[in-house]
Amino acid sequence: MATPSGDATPNGEATPVGEITLRAKDPTGCPQMYVAIYNIGKKKNIGSIVRSCVAFGVSKIFLVSRKKNEVNFFGHMGTCKYITIEYFSNMKELKTYLCENNILLYGCEITDTAIPVTRHPFVNKDTAFLFGNEGTGINDETLSYCDKIIYIPQYGNGTCSLNVSVSCAIILQHFAVWANYPEMEISGKKFVLNKCASKLEQYLNPSDDMLRQINEKRKGRAAAKGASPDLADIHFVNPSVDHFPG
Repeated sequence: MATPSGDATPNGEATPVGEITLRAKDPTGCPQMYVAIYNIGKKKNIGSIVRSCVAFGVSKIFLVSRKKNEVNFFGHMGTCKYITIEYFSNMKELKTYLCENNILLYGCEITDTAIPVTRHPFVNKDTAFLFGNEGTGINDETLSYCDKIIYIPQYGNGTCSLNVSVSCAIILQHFAVWANYPEMEISGKKFVLNKCASKLEQYLNPSDDMLRQINEKRKGRAAAKGASPDLADIHFVNPSVDHFPG
């Protein structure tokens, strides 16, 4: 497999082969990490990926070509409530969203030109990592949407690839280390969990991201029903605040 001669560090300097880059410690300015799931078939793998995403500080998960009611997050161990999951009809729609939000897309696939993740070929920008089907991987057309392609080196010859959820965990951990994400507090033999807001608390105090998703859904439904633009532009307000005419 071909190995590129070097990549640019966040400062624009070349990284010699065999060396890795380490981002300067700056927890307040860490680039955000995202995961895109495309054409993964097994529900246990999707659930395990969600769990890894929460463990390594992923900001959002993007599910491509799957509707919400078509996805089973078996094995997520309660972690779905700690992360936002957004749905996209196809890769083109996802790529448009990523470009609009200045997010890079890294394909995670074994190819002749892929860069080993052990070299930390990252740049100081928000980055989404794309994972494909357990058997067929990511096809060439989908890879064409990626800004870079990375892979995990193997050192034993008894298997041709890793499980997709295992690969995801390894790559996310590499990015978190490179970006110097702050490590969570440990208590006993486990990490301390943050308190997760209940559904009632989320309803009474919705986040900006939740408000945006609600507005987009309402606009979509209004457009599908042929409602006027004025009706489609109605914005959802915080229900904990009274709004009465008078």
